[in-house]
Amino acid sequence: MSITYRPLRDSDYDALADVFNQADLADGRAQHQVADEIREEFESHPVDLADHTLAAWRNDDLVGAVYAYYLPSEVREVRCYVMGAVRPEYRGQGIGRVLLAWGMEKAESLLRSTNNDLPKYLRVDVSRANHSALRLLERAELQPIRYFADLHRPLATLEPASATSASATPASAEPANFRIVPWDLARNEEARNVKNLAFQDHWGSTPTLPEWWATQTSGFGSRPDWSYFALNDDDHIVGHLITHRFENDDELLGAKYAWIDNIGTLAEWRGRGVASQLLRTALARYRAEGMDYAALGVDSDNPTGAYRLYESLGFVPWRQTVTYQRVVSAC
Repeated sequence: MSITYRPLRDSDYDALADVFNQADLADGRAQHQVADEIREEFESHPVDLADHTLAAWRNDDLVGAVYAYYLPSEVREVRCYVMGAVRPEYRGQGIGRVLLAWGMEKAESLLRSTNNDLPKYLRVDVSRANHSALRLLERAELQPIRYFADLHRPLATLEPASATSASATPASAEPANFRIVPWDLARNEEARNVKNLAFQDHWGSTPTLPEWWATQTSGFGSRPDWSYFALNDDDHIVGHLITHRFENDDELLGAKYAWIDNIGTLAEWRGRGVASQLLRTALARYRAEGMDYAALGVDSDNPTGAYRLYESLGFVPWRQTVTYQRVVSAC
């Protein structure tokens, strides 16, 4: 079998989506990405097709691809993720090893080009069900450093009163003094600044840039009409919840899912029921809109106690990923 390698081109997005979809299905993370979704992601960060990608081809068939997902930062740390996939039927033939080696070299090059003294990390996220990828990363001497989980909960069992239940605020908490309102795109910049402050104590988080935030809140799959702010008495945003909806996944998943893509609360407002009220409001909206499940991703070691909150609201583990890392520069 003859495999050739070249960078991805603008005409390859459909083939790339198919590779990702087949790989995700085999790895227990079924989803149906489309070309426009991937193109938007690549162009917003950006991923330079000619310089940041490598694809494996058998004749005219794309069988695997890798790309460097570089996240520049001037605070805390600098990260570059190596991301890619190989079609399940082509695994075990050395293609993944070639792609990973190239991706790691490219990621290290991008990280070393950064003109600051921040720690620099090369990272790879992989499904815990993809045993061949786990072995490949370990042979490449990357270290598992963090575990993440997708959680979901059925909405048919949601109590109608749960969106406004007073029990969302613990008895020992200070008076709430906040209200939940629909997302207002005119306040996106304020919301971005709140998100960056809310996540500054989260592992691996660096400030989200305006162009990335625009994609997250208004791009493919975004549902600002199912997203919310928590406002204090001075009308300032103190918490937020962003919803995404991917109808293309429904057939594969056998259900309609609403995804809580991002939820955060300013540190000084934690423990007052802000996150739980945001969640309850969103869950009620999802059910009213005919969704079958709500889902979200969570860091298993989240410092805010988010995992416990989600469990208390009926979320249960669904799928798991692990992040592997190589330290490129520690200072």
